Amino acid sequence: MEKLKEWFKINFSKVNILDGVLWRNYLSVIGIVSSIVTLISFFGTAQNMEISVIYIATIFIAILALIFIYMWWSANQQKYVRLRINNTEIRIREGNIFELLEKKPKDRRGEISIIGVNDYYDTIVDDRIIAKKTLHGQYIERIADAGKLEQLEQAIETDEMINKEGNYVEATERTRGRKRRYSIGSLVEFEAYVLAAFTKFDENNKAFLTSEEYIEFWMRFWNNIDEIYAGRTINIPLMGAGITRFRNSKLSKQELLEIMLWSLKISGFHNTYADKQINIIIYKTDINDIDFYHIQHNRSFR
Repeated sequence: MEKLKEWFKINFSKVNILDGVLWRNYLSVIGIVSSIVTLISFFGTAQNMEISVIYIATIFIAILALIFIYMWWSANQQKYVRLRINNTEIRIREGNIFELLEKKPKDRRGEISIIGVNDYYDTIVDDRIIAKKTLHGQYIERIADAGKLEQLEQAIETDEMINKEGNYVEATERTRGRKRRYSIGSLVEFEAYVLAAFTKFDENNKAFLTSEEYIEFWMRFWNNIDEIYAGRTINIPLMGAGITRFRNSKLSKQELLEIMLWSLKISGFHNTYADKQINIIIYKTDINDIDFYHIQHNRSFR
């Protein structure tokens, strides 16, 4: 019995059996099935086919029950979403943002990937300034292993977009790490990756963000990415789903994703060049925390 409960929890925990969206979609299917049955009835009745009415009714009810069970199961198992927001194709899927680094340079053309970093654009990975297990830390280590860390730092220091007046403040009192603090939502491109100033650092070098700043980040992000994406496909991880500390509240991964999509819609940003799109990458460890079904059927994201 315990194993059955565990199996049920794993496979049917996202979408409740009484979910309104599920039942609305199911009733639509019933309408289609009923129309088919009505058409069939024009060509024959239970009497002239020598079949019991009760038998037909039983089969019909069983088919409807199986359809509902399948729809309920599918809603809970869904792990992929395609949306169209601001006339831009959005794909939400499981993946790894570092897949791009495994590609040959010629295969990276036509797309960029986003990495969230702290607002100093630090490059010291020591589990004090930058944690090794974060996307920021993993990215810096890969760049360092490739012998390109100095090139990255130069790109940060010379980028006109983030170093424009009013977009940063000097932090001369800081003893370790970079000493220029940038506005959240600032972007720097380096070899098909875009580093986005996502989290703030406190005096103890701990990354944090408030829910209001999370929304602010996305509004600035869409505005800034519009200047540099140049019609390329944009790959974005689920930002804030890792070790980011939210000061005033802890947003669920579902809420993080919904805020991201909502901010895209109201920002007006669109990527309609040829076959280009926006890919939102969900890590395998986060898949079970995302209700893909309700994202797919949320009318606010259309």
